Amino acid sequence: MSRIVILGASSGPGRLLFEQLRDSGTPVIGLARSRRDVSLSGQAEFIEVDAEQLSQLQTFIDADDTLVHCSSPELLTNYLKTEPQLKRLIAIGSTRIYTRFPDNKCNRLADMAHVIWMGNIPTTLIHPTMIYGAPGLNNIERVIRIARLSPFIPLPENGRSLIQPILAADLVKAILACLSDLSTIGKTIAVPGKEAVTYRRFVELCIEHSGSRCRVLSVPYFLIALLAPFTHILPGVPNITQDEVRRLLEDKNFETEDLESLGVEPTSIEDGLERALEG
Repeated sequence: MSRIVILGASSGPGRLLFEQLRDSGTPVIGLARSRRDVSLSGQAEFIEVDAEQLSQLQTFIDADDTLVHCSSPELLTNYLKTEPQLKRLIAIGSTRIYTRFPDNKCNRLADMAHVIWMGNIPTTLIHPTMIYGAPGLNNIERVIRIARLSPFIPLPENGRSLIQPILAADLVKAILACLSDLSTIGKTIAVPGKEAVTYRRFVELCIEHSGSRCRVLSVPYFLIALLAPFTHILPGVPNITQDEVRRLLEDKNFETEDLESLGVEPTSIEDGLERALEG
């Protein structure tokens, strides 16, 4: 059985995937800068490596390996430019690539996709929506932290824009399905949550789980955009960029057909948040 190599295996969906493959006895190698507290057993191996050092990556990845990329897009872009030999590639990107307000990360995702499709490695490119519910991710925790520090969370236009977060465990199911389904080679697959909810609903669910009395406050967009640059000087408050404020006005809803065609039924945001925060 050929090995599966996971780049970015110490946190997020990469870690969940590594643990599932480890527990199933599949030959797997996890690559990350730090192993953290990832445990090993059976045919699972973990190598601490700085992925920016391309010569190190080339040492640990063989031509008959399947690479699952769960790290920064530029790492894969630079690695593929060395024209490596791989049996197969599963690359995790982001639906952020489709935004109307492109930023540096969006450009890095586009560069990664370009290099992938210019090459000849059998590849499946997966674009998940906002991922939550895995070690090392702070999307939910970020909202909860604000809810515990502030009596209100401001959202432009009453938070009516749509968002469709995906539970990390569901993304892992999609990756596993792609690994076993060769018909996904050459495809770009969107992986969203079960249904779209408004930003307001998402934030209110996070507040509910935080146990605080924080409330959502509708604030004019221009005022939030004016205040966002000052968040980096407020102690305990996560930094909010202008690009993030602009994307609060953008609907980020996607069809679930691709995911369901893989045999994956995504989890609702209500059940997903409960599972993630209990975990």
